[in-house]
Amino acid sequence: MDDPVAENSAKAMLSGDISTLRPAPLMSAGSSAKKVRTGTSARFLFLATMASIVAAATWAVAAAVTASHGLDYSDEGFYLLSYRWWNTELRTFTGAQFVYGPVFELLGHNIAGLRLVRLLTIIGANAAFGWTFMRWLRLRRPNAAATRWWEAAGTAAIVACGGMNYSWLPLSPGYNDLSLLGALLGAAVVLKMAADVDRGRTVPVWVPLSIGPVALAMLIAKWSSSGLTLLAVAIVGVVVLARTGVRQVARVTAWALVGLVFSAIFVQLFIIRLDQAIPEMIATNKLVVAGANNPASLFRMYLQNFNHLITRTAQAHVLLLITAAIAVAFRNKIGSRVIAVLGVTTVVLSFGILLAAGGFTGGNVNIRTYSVGLTLVLAITLIVAMGTLLDRRRPFNVASSLRRESWRDAAIVVMLLALPLTQAAGTGNPIEYMAFNCFSAWAALIVLVLTGIEGAPPVARALTAAAAAGAVLLSSAIGTSALWFHPYRASRPSLSTAVATGVPSLSSVTLAPGSAAVASKLRRVLEPYLTPGGGTYMMGFNGKPGIIFALDGRSVGEAWYSGIDPQRTAAGIRAACPDGKGPWGSRPPILLFSRAPSSTETAALKACGLEFARDYRRLGNPTKTMGLRIYVGTAELAAHGNGAQ
Repeated sequence: MDDPVAENSAKAMLSGDISTLRPAPLMSAGSSAKKVRTGTSARFLFLATMASIVAAATWAVAAAVTASHGLDYSDEGFYLLSYRWWNTELRTFTGAQFVYGPVFELLGHNIAGLRLVRLLTIIGANAAFGWTFMRWLRLRRPNAAATRWWEAAGTAAIVACGGMNYSWLPLSPGYNDLSLLGALLGAAVVLKMAADVDRGRTVPVWVPLSIGPVALAMLIAKWSSSGLTLLAVAIVGVVVLARTGVRQVARVTAWALVGLVFSAIFVQLFIIRLDQAIPEMIATNKLVVAGANNPASLFRMYLQNFNHLITRTAQAHVLLLITAAIAVAFRNKIGSRVIAVLGVTTVVLSFGILLAAGGFTGGNVNIRTYSVGLTLVLAITLIVAMGTLLDRRRPFNVASSLRRESWRDAAIVVMLLALPLTQAAGTGNPIEYMAFNCFSAWAALIVLVLTGIEGAPPVARALTAAAAAGAVLLSSAIGTSALWFHPYRASRPSLSTAVATGVPSLSSVTLAPGSAAVASKLRRVLEPYLTPGGGTYMMGFNGKPGIIFALDGRSVGEAWYSGIDPQRTAAGIRAACPDGKGPWGSRPPILLFSRAPSSTETAALKACGLEFARDYRRLGNPTKTMGLRIYVGTAELAAHGNGAQ
C-alpha cells in the first residue's frame, strides 16, 4: 500500500490487534492533523455503528417478542407439518424438513422456539457475511479510518439490512431461508479466501470445508436456485484463487468436495437415509416442474415486473435520481452549492413521498410499495458509482478507491449483485419480491461504493451516504412493521391473545380469539376419530396443511396438497399405496375439503383400495368444522353415532 496509515493498519490486522490502530511512526509532518481526523472518524463511526445496532435491534426484538403470536395455516402450516414428521413422511419437493425437522423435534415441537432459531440464524449469517466483507474491503480502502469501528459500522449496517428477511415470508423458517442464508454464507467463504490471498496467507482448511454442509443444506432445500447460487460462488472462488496457482485452486476445491461428501455421509448415517429421501424428492420435483411455468415464461414475467418496478421508481423519484447524476458531474463551487441545496430538497421530497405511499411498511400486502424505496437507494448508489468510474477528471483530494479495483475485485462485485437474484430464481412470484429478502448483499455493495468514492464531489458522497442510511432505515422499518402489523397470513400480535384450548400442537402460540375458539372446537368434534398420541392419517385438500398439524395428524403423501395441480396431489396419494393398500391399516384417513370432492380425488382413493361412496361419510355441518367438508370412515362414524350426511 502507498498510504502509510493503511500500511500500518494492515500490519496491525495481521498481528490480530483489535484495538484502535495508531499511525505509523514515520508520519511526522502533519501527524497531529491526521490524529484529529482519525479521532473524529472513530467517533463518527462509533455513532454510525450504534445507530445500525439500534436499527437491527428494532426488528430483532420484534421478531423475538412476536415469536409466540399468530399462525399461518397454509405455507407455515406446510413447514410445520413436514417438520413434525420429518423422518417418516419423505414425499416432499424440498429437503428443508431434514434440516429444521430435527431442530423442531429437539424443541419439543415448539413453534415459538423454532421461530427464535430462525432469528438467531438470520443474525448469525448476516453478521458472518458482514464481518468477512468488511475485512476484505479494508484491504482495498487505503484511506479507511485506522480503527476497528470502521469494520463494525459496516457490519452493523449489513446486519440491520438483514431485517428484510422478515419483510413478508412466513414466520417459521423454510426452504427460502436455507437458500438465502446459504448464499450469504457462501459469499462469506469466498470473501475470507480473497482476503487470505491478498494477505499472502494460505487459505485454512476449515474455510473450504465449511462450504460442504452449507452447500448440502441449500441443494436439498431448493435445488434449482441453490445450484445457480453455488455455481456463481464457485466461479468467483476460482477467480480469486487463480493467482495463487493451479495447485492452490485444486487444494481448496478438493477440501470443499471433502466437506460436501462428509456432510452427506453424516446425514446418511445420523439424520436421514438420502438413498431413500432423494428419490422421493426427485419424483415430486418432476411433478412440480411438469405443472409449473417453463423457464422462458418465468424469465419474461421477471423482466416485465422488473421493468414495472424501475418505471414506478423513476416516475416517483425522478428529481432525486437526476440530482444524483448531476452531483457527480458538477465541481465548481457555485454549481456544487446549488446541487447541495437541490440534493437536500430532493432527499426530503423523496422521503416524504415514500412515507406517504407506505414505503416503510412491510408485509406481503405492501411488497409493490416498499420495493420502490429499496430500488431507489440502490439506483442512487449505482448512479454515483458509474459516474465515478467514468469520470476521468482529476480527483478533488485523493483518487477514488473504486477506480482502482482489479478484475478479481470486479468478480466479487458481480457476485454480490447476482446472489439476491440467483437465490430467488425459480420463484413463481416477481423475482424482486424474493431478491429483496436478501437485501444484505446489496447493502454490502452500497457500503463498497460509499467507502470507495473518496475523489467524488462532496454532494455525490453525501447522497451515497444518505442512500446507505436509507437502506438501513428502510430495512429496519419494513421488517419491524411486517412483524407487528402484517405477519404473513396471520393475525397481528396485538390481536393474537388467546390459546387454542385442548389443542396441544398449538400450545406454544396465541391466536386471535375467534381462530383459537374454532381450532378448539374442531379438535373436540374430531377427537373421537383421532389416534391417541397423534399420527392420524389425513388428506388435506383444503390448501391448509396447518389444520392437519393442529390436529396432530400426518399427511398421506406430500404435506402440501396443491390446489392448482390436483394431478400432482393424486400422484402423491397413489405413491403412498404401492401395493394398492395405504399405510393407515383398518382406519381410513380423514379427508378435509374446502370444496366438493372431484373425480381426481376419488380415483386416487380407489388406487388405495378405498371407495369414496362406500367407505366415507360426511361429518356434521361445515359451520361446526371451520367451514370444511370433513369425511371420516363409514364404520367409525356409525360407531360414534355423529350426524352423518
